[in-house]
Amino acid sequence: MVHSLNIVAIRNTPENKNNAAAILGEIIGTTLYEAGSRLRVAGKFPVIVAVYAEPASADETAAKLRSAGFETVVLDPEEIESDTSRFIVRSFFLDDMQLRVESREGESLVVDYSRIGIILRGTCIEQFTRTTIEKEKKLSLGRAVISGGLVMSKSTEKHHVDTLENREGFLNLYAGMKHIIAFRENSLVYSSLGSMLKPTRSANFAFITAELKRRCPDASYSDSLLNRSAQAQILGPLFNPVEYLDIAISLMAKSLRRKQ
Repeated sequence: MVHSLNIVAIRNTPENKNNAAAILGEIIGTTLYEAGSRLRVAGKFPVIVAVYAEPASADETAAKLRSAGFETVVLDPEEIESDTSRFIVRSFFLDDMQLRVESREGESLVVDYSRIGIILRGTCIEQFTRTTIEKEKKLSLGRAVISGGLVMSKSTEKHHVDTLENREGFLNLYAGMKHIIAFRENSLVYSSLGSMLKPTRSANFAFITAELKRRCPDASYSDSLLNRSAQAQILGPLFNPVEYLDIAISLMAKSLRRKQ
């Protein structure tokens, strides 16, 4: 499904337009309430307002939105990231002028800090269910009568289904159009920090984030994807953040790239 989508997002509410929700609703073919809900969060980050199978339809809607004063971002299917297009970091070395990283497969990459144009911080949230069975015995007068008092109880089972979450911080660095360097909080080896090593993974990851921001002062930085609420606002009602976080990541990256 994702690989055939052409996504249109807006980044602002047009100035001096009291009827912006009505204009947006008419262009994208939705109700005033739904259009208004999208406009309430536009400006904080890009928000998806329409999805099309055909690129021509997406381009046509984007053109109408721009004419009405909306800043738009169109995300093509080929622009939606996945781990196959990312360099997933296992170990890293913060040299004076360069970032050196190694992948889980043993590949290495060296990038000058000056080439890193975007730093995107967020949280990946995975959901899974766990079923537990609780067995208990209860007094059964009927069985006691039938068995002449030999069987006094019956066994019952209760099935409990719990929804659990795994949360992991991520940090994506964009060096031009070629390299997407992905740090994952729980799979990094932090030993290269040496004397700067912190007692917890979260503290180490926060340190890396701050250090990369310091070493890449010209890079655009966003932490809009840190919580599920913001992820859901960006994606809108069509996409669940648990399943479609890559769309939100790709949209944020393209939006930041266009601001540079």
